[in-house]
Formats: sequence, structure tokens, C-alpha cells
Amino acid sequence: MSEDYNRDNPKSTCVQQMVLKDIRELVRSMGKDIKSYDLPEINDTGGTGKTFLYKALLARVRSEGLIAIATATSGIAASILPGGRTAHSRFKIPIKLADNSTCNFTKQSGTAELLCT
Repeated sequence: MSEDYNRDNPKSTCVQQMVLKDIRELVRSMGKDIKSYDLPEINDTGGTGKTFLYKALLARVRSEGLIAIATATSGIAASILPGGRTAHSRFKIPIKLADNSTCNFTKQSGTAELLCT
């Protein structure tokens, strides 16, 4: 679903809003309301179930034989996710960025293979 929106609108916040709106409409079409589900806020404070949600999503995707790449912005956050790494580590993103910075992995690397699957 989000791929369709990305093609038409490159701004990620707009894409997120459009996808969430469609999900809300889908739930409403089934006679339900999204607020009736006890869902954690992804950007909420500690102790609200975010780690549980992330682990459940990763497990579900992986149980279906699909690839789920767990990345985080800090080593502490990455360490609590199964298979988690920092985005800089996973994708070889340079710490100091310049206008011509690129990720540092080859076409034949495991990272490239992972991204192509």
C-alpha cells in the first residue's frame, strides 16, 4: 500500500498519514473504530509496550519467512531487539556526513544481498 503512495508523493510524513487514513477507513468499513483497540503509541514514553510491539512485529514477519531488519538509532535501543543493530552499523552509514557521503558496502556484500531480497 505505501509503495503506491511513495511513487506519487516522496514526503514520508505525507505517505504515513495517507496510509494511516486508509487503514482507519478500512477498520471503519468493518464497523470498528481504531480507538477501540488497545494499541501502544509508537512514540510514547518508556514502559508503554513499544519493545513488545517491535518484537511481535519482527517475529510475525520472520515467521512468515520474510526478512525483517531491526535497526535503531542507538546501541542501547538496538541491543533489545532480536537481531537489532544500529542503522549506521547495519548499512555502513558514515558517522561524519558530507554532501558526497555514501554507504560503505559493495554490490557483492551480505548487506547488498539483504537489501535486494
